[in-house]
Amino acid sequence: MTEAGYLLTEFLGRDRMNVHSGGTTDMLRRGEETKERIERTALRLFVEQGVTETSIKEIARAAGISQGAMYNHYVSKEELAWSLFAESFSDIGQELRRRAREHATIEARLKAMVTHVFVSFDRDWLRVSYVFAARHLHLGRVTRKLGNPYMVFRTVIAEAIKRGEIPRQDPELATSLVTGACIQVIDTKILGRIAGPLADRADEVASACMRLLRR
Repeated sequence: MTEAGYLLTEFLGRDRMNVHSGGTTDMLRRGEETKERIERTALRLFVEQGVTETSIKEIARAAGISQGAMYNHYVSKEELAWSLFAESFSDIGQELRRRAREHATIEARLKAMVTHVFVSFDRDWLRVSYVFAARHLHLGRVTRKLGNPYMVFRTVIAEAIKRGEIPRQDPELATSLVTGACIQVIDTKILGRIAGPLADRADEVASACMRLLRR
């Protein structure tokens, strides 16, 4: 092969590689965009209708894709529902743990934690609503590897009892009262009965939680 022929072969080879690389990048990007569209559509339908009442066919139709494309990303509706729950549930739990560790007192910790939950709702109400609405479907699959918002609240409350910051009480019942108050506020916001961002109500709700714990 002549030098010119060799250089031409090298050039064409590099060109084919570049085209292939660009094509692969485009495919990956489109795949991620499709996956995100599936997830956002599923979140909306799961919150509006419930997981059980929503079919994989409905999700595909609402997302504007074929059922075949759905199965390229998730093997079943159940896997999709669990994946959405597990990721968001764990993210909230891990962030709550981090924020709790930044403060020394139960009052400061609760304020930081409630604020995070409400700010998260304001930023992405669908995802947070789904976590709380669908938790009963998935709690049986939750392991210690996942960040668990309930257990973070329980740990904070149990430690406060041990330090004498709040009266001795059943930590499970106390945690249920506090987390239940937060969930009820979120439900009331979804129903349109609370105006403005939930973050604006964080101090008020945290104070109410402290009153529950100091009863």
